[in-house]
Amino acid sequence: MRHSTRGAVDPFIVMDVMEAARAAEAAGRDIVHMEVGQPGTGAPAEARAALAHALEQPLGYTVALGLPALRKRIAQHYGDWYDVDLDPARVVVTSGASGAFLLAFSALFDNDARVGLGLPCYPS
Repeated sequence: MRHSTRGAVDPFIVMDVMEAARAAEAAGRDIVHMEVGQPGTGAPAEARAALAHALEQPLGYTVALGLPALRKRIAQHYGDWYDVDLDPARVVVTSGASGAFLLAFSALFDNDARVGLGLPCYPS
């Protein structure tokens, strides 16, 4: 039986950077976190209130491609800002770029396909 080589991928280096920053902070250094491009502040009060309200509702699985209303609004945003007529059915909401890359590459390439990547590129 042939085993997949998909697991033989270099680690996502930003995780090493995040760990080094966490260790430095734990050692008492004052760290400004800019390593992953995420906000360093808390969520706005309106977002926290919306989350608290949502958590009071019954939990369940969401639609696999993202909430239809959100997908529709994203498509509308592209029309408003870029004058692009985007069908909401072509919008997929993921939990981050890494998930989006996996979906895109899975949809675009077969298992034995050769893919060229330019440098510089997304390190993961």
